[in-house]
This record gives sequence, C-alpha cells and structure tokens, in this order.
Amino acid sequence: MRKIIYILVIVIGFCLVYFFWPHEELPVINEIKTFQLESVHDGTYDSDNTKVKIVSFFYTNCPDICPLTLSDMKELQNKLKEEKLFGTEVELVAITIDPEVDDVAKLKEYATLFKSDPKGWKWLTGSGEEIKKVTNTFNMVSQKMDDGFVTHSTTMYLVDGNQQIRGIYDMATAKQKVDNEKIMEDVHALLKK
Repeated sequence: MRKIIYILVIVIGFCLVYFFWPHEELPVINEIKTFQLESVHDGTYDSDNTKVKIVSFFYTNCPDICPLTLSDMKELQNKLKEEKLFGTEVELVAITIDPEVDDVAKLKEYATLFKSDPKGWKWLTGSGEEIKKVTNTFNMVSQKMDDGFVTHSTTMYLVDGNQQIRGIYDMATAKQKVDNEKIMEDVHALLKK
C-alpha cells in the first residue's frame, strides 16, 4: 500500500511540475502593420481581428513551390478543423503577389483546387500598391519578370492576435513538405492549449 501511495505522489508531483513549470514562449520576431485587402469570398478582410494567422504568399501561375505549399496548407486546414480551431481562433491567409493576373474570379477557382473552406481560409488580393505594402510589412520580397514569372521569398509566417510575427517557416519544395507539425505546435503555444 505504501508503494502505491509513493508512486501516486511521484506521478502527481511530476504532473504538477509539468503543467505549472513556465514553458518557453515563442519570440516576437517582428511586428506587422495591420492591413485590409479584398477577400475573394467575403469582401474586405481586416488583419486586425485578434485571430492567429498562418500567412503565405503565392501566385496562381507559380509552377511548383506555391501549389505544393497550398496543398500542405490544406492539411493544416484539416488539422485545425479536427481541433475545432479553424476560423474561430486560427485562420489560414493566402495573399496573391500577382494581383494583375490573379483577379477575384481566378482566385476563387484556384481556391477550390485546394478544397479550401472560406470560413477560415482567406484568399486575398488588392491593387499592386496594396499588395506591395503588405509584402513590405512582412519583409517579403517579390519581383515580376518580363515573362510573367514571379520570383519571391519562400517563407510562411505565424502571426499572433496582436499583429506580431511569432514563427517563420519554409514553403514546400518537391523534396520537402511544409513542417505542419511544427506549425501546429507553435499555434498551440500561442493559444496556450
């Protein structure tokens, strides 16, 4: 009987230490300026909405990195839905960097390829000037070439509800998927879940 009590005390003690010991917080990497862009599904999108955001930049004519990344974001959408976080506490945000080509109709059609749910996956566009302001606030670089190809940074961002970048991740390549496990771990750290 003493042995059982002793083991029980150790287990309870371990649990208390684990749950109440301060965990390392995600650092604030940068603060972004709030922005408003056109959502292809629900009018004006305002980034200052207190939700955690997983932000990616893309263009529909991208031959590789963008569609691979967006496919991995579809998996994130499913994970967030399973955990009942999608759209209520966390959103996926996809912003075109080629607004001259990627009009609302084209983006809506493109979004359906990834089975995106507009409740929590926002597809955004705006004028070239508006998009440039947003890419600048993320320190994201892109340049359209004469042949229509757009060179761009291959980075995704985790933004907290206070407009602070708290995580930076590589976009997908043919050899490496987006690290959805790390992103979900960081989302949980921000939400304290």
